[in-house]
Amino acid sequence: MKNILVLILASTFSLTACGNFLGSKNIAEGTQSPDKDYDTVNGSITVGANSEVGDLSTVNGSVNVSPGTKVGSAETVNGSINFTDGVKAHSAETVNGSIRLGTNCEVEEDVETVNGSIIAESGCKVKGNYETVNGKLKAINAEIHGNVKAVNGKILLLDGTHVHDDVIIEKSKGFFNSTKSKKPVVVLGKDVVVDGDLIFEKPVKLYIHDTAKYDDDFENAEVIKYSGSEEPY
Repeated sequence: MKNILVLILASTFSLTACGNFLGSKNIAEGTQSPDKDYDTVNGSITVGANSEVGDLSTVNGSVNVSPGTKVGSAETVNGSINFTDGVKAHSAETVNGSIRLGTNCEVEEDVETVNGSIIAESGCKVKGNYETVNGKLKAINAEIHGNVKAVNGKILLLDGTHVHDDVIIEKSKGFFNSTKSKKPVVVLGKDVVVDGDLIFEKPVKLYIHDTAKYDDDFENAEVIKYSGSEEPY
């Protein structure tokens, strides 16, 4: 999240120094400007289909990228990030907001939020980490090369998703570290493969489909096995 902090400071300066950074930005379909970055403070950024542009950053607003488009990093503080089908990006980060990756998206680095959920649809590839603090992580027939990590909420790995690194539930820290908190839920669905470790720093409910492949050397989990098309979670 260091990039987000830099974004806040830089954009705050821009707010007082240059009105050009205010308002929403709409980038036309078919734009080919891979070295051009787009920034704003109070507004959303939308990129048309089949385009190629640089980094996208805002503070208060969403980032929306249309099908078949390639972008650099996509960053916001208060807002969601939405990649439709076939988008390619360097990374996707928000603080307060959700992230959605449509089918066949490719992200070279991390996909992360603090307060929000993330979903990766079928055919997505994330080459970095896939993480949230407060929210749900869901991956459907996706490939994730880094860690899948959460603190509070659910991790749903479904329909042949392949995680090359670890699946981690971190222990809550500070004010949120309560023994009365509801157990996080982790699901290893049908045909899911986890190459790394299952690391649970606090008790979880772990739902495991009978076709899932994983290292069974783990602790702090109440295991519920299921099969077929059941969705007991």
